[in-house]
Amino acid sequence: MKRILITGASRGIGLEICTQLMADGHDVLATYRSEKTASSLLDLNDGAKNLHIFKMDVNSTDSVKTAMSEITKRFSSIDLVFNNAGILDWSPLDEVSSDAFRSIYETNVIGVFRVSEAAIPLLQKGHEPLIVNLSSRLGSIELRGNSQLGGAIAYQCSKAALNMLTKQMSIDYSKYGVRTISISPGWVKTDMGGEEAKYEVSESVELFLARINQLPSESNGIFLGEDGEIIPW
Repeated sequence: MKRILITGASRGIGLEICTQLMADGHDVLATYRSEKTASSLLDLNDGAKNLHIFKMDVNSTDSVKTAMSEITKRFSSIDLVFNNAGILDWSPLDEVSSDAFRSIYETNVIGVFRVSEAAIPLLQKGHEPLIVNLSSRLGSIELRGNSQLGGAIAYQCSKAALNMLTKQMSIDYSKYGVRTISISPGWVKTDMGGEEAKYEVSESVELFLARINQLPSESNGIFLGEDGEIIPW
């Protein structure tokens, strides 16, 4: 059994990660930003002994510190962090606003840094500790050259930046014994992915959780697809 922290767990992929990991018997620490969107997560908590819910806004340093302080009071270690919280704007380059860029980077990149940095003391005490950053193939600079997608430019740039952060974390956090990878869940039927997406949420999560479970213990600093493919940065 692992103790696993998941951000952005109130719906979509984050909620499904919680559901599947709980079913597998893991101790799940789930975070949410607002009660308005957390009803499904709060319902999941009804009577569950291996689900622990914490309010955390990854856009706020104070909120992350407060949540991690509460977690530290209750738990001595964490084995795995899923940095799942993320937002999307579909605007193309000639329509996107600087405010949209700023907002998306705040959540998709800086938020990941805040949570990871705050979790390091607990991860250091975990078993084979790992940080998993939820990225996207849209963040691959090499694959972008073969794509005709013109929209979601701020999102694409944020995921490219996240991949760079993943790579640097994999180097710098290794001194603490903590590994870091990026993973792409594929095109998923969520509020962000839309109904025409390839995967149901449960299917995507089942696939990439299996890939993570199959990773050799030395795996670090890689960009992994839900199908097990190593994605170029």
